[in-house]
Amino acid sequence: MSKREAGEEMLVRKIEQGTVIDHIPDWKAETVAKVLRLDKLARMQADVSVAILQNVKSQSLGRKDIVKIDRWQVDERDADILSLVFPGISVNYVNEWKVSKYQARVPDVIEGRIRCPEVSCISNAEREPVVTKFITLKRERLLQCHYCDTLLGFDAVPDHVSG
Repeated sequence: MSKREAGEEMLVRKIEQGTVIDHIPDWKAETVAKVLRLDKLARMQADVSVAILQNVKSQSLGRKDIVKIDRWQVDERDADILSLVFPGISVNYVNEWKVSKYQARVPDVIEGRIRCPEVSCISNAEREPVVTKFITLKRERLLQCHYCDTLLGFDAVPDHVSG
């Protein structure tokens, strides 16, 4: 019996070059797009295609989401930030049809990618040339601002991702 006859045909074609993020919890692909700032690709008018599959059958998760970005490689630092929110994700880079897995890991320090939620933090002052910096408290699943010690839960990261 062919895959087509078994109803296992592909929903989206394979890509020659790009990134596939797999094992995203079901209905959470939009959060992935937010963390990766995929909207910037539209602003850049980049020649890329993005396919978001939601609530796809999965043997290991029951249901999952998948984000496939054709002709765009997600930065490893962004993949690491994504692993804060979704520790079980898989990041696969595709180059000339060959797939290599990137093992995303929770970074010790995150600089310049997350805004401090404390309005009076020096990193939020427009006149100060300060790059945001957070220390990761892995066991507590928290980020701590280097400048004002404000704590930010891993789950709140998508709401504070910056440019």
